[in-house]
Amino acid sequence: MEQTTASGSSKWSLAAKDGLILAAVTVVVSTLTFLTQNGFLSTLLWLVKFGGSLWLLSVIMKRYSQTHPGESSFGYGVTVCVLSAIVCAVWTFVEYQFLFPGAVAEAFEQLYATLAQMGQSLPEEVTDTILKMEDNYAQINCITTFVWCSLLGLLFSAIFARSGRRRSVFTEEEMRENNDDEFNF
Repeated sequence: MEQTTASGSSKWSLAAKDGLILAAVTVVVSTLTFLTQNGFLSTLLWLVKFGGSLWLLSVIMKRYSQTHPGESSFGYGVTVCVLSAIVCAVWTFVEYQFLFPGAVAEAFEQLYATLAQMGQSLPEEVTDTILKMEDNYAQINCITTFVWCSLLGLLFSAIFARSGRRRSVFTEEEMRENNDDEFNF
C-alpha cells in the first residue's frame, strides 16, 4: 500500500518532485559549463553545483523527516537521489548526443594533439579502443553519470540521515524516570 503525505500525494510523487528540483541544479550548471568553455569558470560552477546540491539534499531530507517523523529520511534521500540521477543521466546523454556532439570530438582531438606534442604514439589496440569510446561516449557518460550520482546520493543521504538524528545516552524511559524523580520530594 502506498503511503500518502498530509496533502494527499504519495511518497513517490513527492520524491519525484524533489528529485526533479535536485536534478535541475545539475542540468542548469552542466549546460552553462558547455556554453562558457572556460576552465576556471567551469570548475567554479561545478563547485557551486556540488555544494548547492548537497545543501538542497540536506534541506529536502530535513523537511521530510520533520513532516514524517516515524519514517526514515535515509530511504527518502536515496529515492530522491536515484530519481535525480535518472534525470541527470538522460540529460547528459542528450547533451553529448544532440546538443553538443562536437564537444566530444574536440576533447578527443585535444588528447591526440597533446600526445603528438609529447612525441608519443599510442599502440593501435589502444587507438581502436579510444575510437570506440568516442563513438559511444554519450551512452558511456549516461551510464557513468547515473552510477556516480546514485552512489553520491547514497553516501550523502546516509551522512545527512545520521547527522539529523538526536542521540542520547539514555533511553526515553530512563529520561522519563529521571524527570519524575526530580519532581518527587
